[in-house]
Amino acid sequence: MFPQASLITGVALGSAPHISHALAAGSAGMAPSKPSFPVADYHVHLSNTLTIDQALQLGKDRGVQIGIVEHPGPGYPINTDADLQHYIDTLRKYPVRIGLQPVYAGWSKSFSKPVLDQLDYILMDALTLPKPDGGWLAIWQIDTMVDDAEEFMTRYMQFIEQVLTTEPINIFAWPTFLPVPIARQYAQLWTPQRVDHIIDLARARKIAIEINELAHVPDENFITRAKRAALKFTFGTDSRNDHAAHFYYCYQMAQKCGLTEGDMLVVNRQPSPR
Repeated sequence: MFPQASLITGVALGSAPHISHALAAGSAGMAPSKPSFPVADYHVHLSNTLTIDQALQLGKDRGVQIGIVEHPGPGYPINTDADLQHYIDTLRKYPVRIGLQPVYAGWSKSFSKPVLDQLDYILMDALTLPKPDGGWLAIWQIDTMVDDAEEFMTRYMQFIEQVLTTEPINIFAWPTFLPVPIARQYAQLWTPQRVDHIIDLARARKIAIEINELAHVPDENFITRAKRAALKFTFGTDSRNDHAAHFYYCYQMAQKCGLTEGDMLVVNRQPSPR
């Protein structure tokens, strides 16, 4: 997500019933316990409010492996092989997993395979939706307009399919997120057919599903269906501050859906090139 996404989306997401219910449950009862299996947060961004040392300390304090991601492409610091190599080399000295979070379709054409292969993982969402007349719709922004929910879902599903079939990714992030104007229709819009189509596409390429702490997506139904289909999962906070490695919703879903160590994607460090 973009740097301001956590703030904007955090304010907006209360309009979604499944999120409101999860938050209410958290305030009313005891927090879910940390799973017995090793836990990782593969969706952490470094920023002026979160240095690499701070992220590592949060991971140590909370018993969570840290994975760092950065956006490539126009407007971001990684645009060439040299930029990407510098990013990888800078982080490789630390005990973190090194990832990339593209936001635009076709992003990988700017980089060579030997450099991309040095990444530990690639995480991508479908929140930067191409507009029919050109440009992009950032559906995570609080002021996103949706005039026709079904027309939006048709375009959204087309882009999700493009991401899951053509982009070189390991983790599908923010799955089933809906923009604010239609968030209350979550249960109606995410039909079994749409859910199963995403699951089938992810399964075909062994793409893991992120359970996103910030957005509280996907819901229990999606996770249960994906688990039944033998998909792997990851946890992600999408944090740029001390919320990194701090989980509530992810632990809650792990508990409710009976996730085990075997259900989780384990990202290994890539060997350094010789």
